[in-house]
Amino acid sequence: MTCADCSSDPGLLLALNGADERLQLALGRMEAGGVSFLAAQEWTVPGSAVRFLAPGIQQLLDGLGLAGRDVRRIACVTGPGSFTGLRMSLALAQGMAAATGAELAGLNHLELLAAEAAQLLEEGGGAVAALVWSRRGQVYAQAFQRSAGQTSPVSPPQVVALTAMPEFLAALPRPLFLLGGGLRRNLPFFEELAGRDVNLRLLPAHWDAPRPSALLDLAGRAAFGPQALEPMYLRASDAEDNLAAIAAGRGLSEAEAQAILDRGSRPV
Repeated sequence: MTCADCSSDPGLLLALNGADERLQLALGRMEAGGVSFLAAQEWTVPGSAVRFLAPGIQQLLDGLGLAGRDVRRIACVTGPGSFTGLRMSLALAQGMAAATGAELAGLNHLELLAAEAAQLLEEGGGAVAALVWSRRGQVYAQAFQRSAGQTSPVSPPQVVALTAMPEFLAALPRPLFLLGGGLRRNLPFFEELAGRDVNLRLLPAHWDAPRPSALLDLAGRAAFGPQALEPMYLRASDAEDNLAAIAAGRGLSEAEAQAILDRGSRPV
């Protein structure tokens, strides 16, 4: 755990990121000018977020002498990214909010990834494209520019097949910086593209995950309210794509399995 000024204070903000292999928790104090960093924890635990989320939050609060009721705002990355990690972190955020009355806000994983790198851009020049691994020869992608000191999207969040990636990249401003797990897991493919385009820059691996301070900074600028958080999946899950076969193996019709899936997908 990393920790700054750990004095107790009401009105705290908790930020959760379970969208990727690195699970992140960050805690800050809400102030008039934004949010000040208190402490953070992170683990690289792909597929195992459920074992660390609740104990991690409890440990974070206990270490500062705080309780769940002190957290008045909870920001959670809603996607795109790991289906399991998103479901677990969103369920915990909404359960905690229901118990404490804290307000909720959703965060875009792609914006979070791009935020720090976008600060390196010259004002109004070039763009950063965040790429998150999506399996099956495709990535989640979104590009951002820097203007008037603010990061703004150039494209919507979307699923892009690698076969369509040259066309997607060609429409974006240059120089264009690429980062994220979608880049790292398909590195030979993107190295070949960069070899043909001198204005396409591949950022090193340390850019592939945001720092907890960046997570807390984005959370501090989010719009909070009492609404339930909707996951940003962008594509059907593997289970949905193979629903007929999975249902048959359990003695269900596809319609019965779909009804069960629909019930389990309703917001808390």
